[in-house]
Amino acid sequence: MRKFFVLKFSAALLIFLYFPVHAFAGNIKGAVKVKGLRSPENILVYLSKAPAASGELSKAKIVMDQRDLEFRPHVLPILVGSTVQFPNNDKVDHNVFSMSRTKKFNFGSYKPGESHSVVFDKPGIVELRCDVHAEMAAYILVMKNPYFAVTDKQGHFEIPDSGQLKQTGLPDVKNLAPGKYFVKTWHEKLKTQKQAVIVPENGDTTIQLDLTRGTPGVLYK
Repeated sequence: MRKFFVLKFSAALLIFLYFPVHAFAGNIKGAVKVKGLRSPENILVYLSKAPAASGELSKAKIVMDQRDLEFRPHVLPILVGSTVQFPNNDKVDHNVFSMSRTKKFNFGSYKPGESHSVVFDKPGIVELRCDVHAEMAAYILVMKNPYFAVTDKQGHFEIPDSGQLKQTGLPDVKNLAPGKYFVKTWHEKLKTQKQAVIVPENGDTTIQLDLTRGTPGVLYK
């Protein structure tokens, strides 16, 4: 009997070593309400500290489109190390540039059907402009970890956002381990908000964020 118990325990130990149990609990879901802005859309919601992305994640090929004299999307979160393509799918020439400290570049004038690309190698905010069309503006937000989301037209979000990650060519990201996290927001016209969130051992957690107009803060501080 004792010999059987030892063998059973040894087998269980081997299973544990080869197939370790990871305590990943759930997601952070919620909604953003905004005062002084027409829509709660295009607000970045992210975790200031969370597990970093793997090397595979940072190799995604992502597109910042130019169409109908607009950058699409208006807010584009990516991971450090990502390459972003800038195709001109408009009917006119564009000149995309950035004067941001996170990443400075200037493509010069390029014609419809042409494309350029940039590797974003450090975290921060990159404001995009077009020399030819002053009304065009967009933001690339270079993130340290994949636990982020951009709000929809109703202000809803979910972290991690598997749908958004798939659109940028990234594989699924694991749910968050149970514990305390800090959720932060960013929008070019809204004050940054930081809020503590507890992810339970089982299931998701839901929060609401109330934002007002003002000067936003930096992504990581």
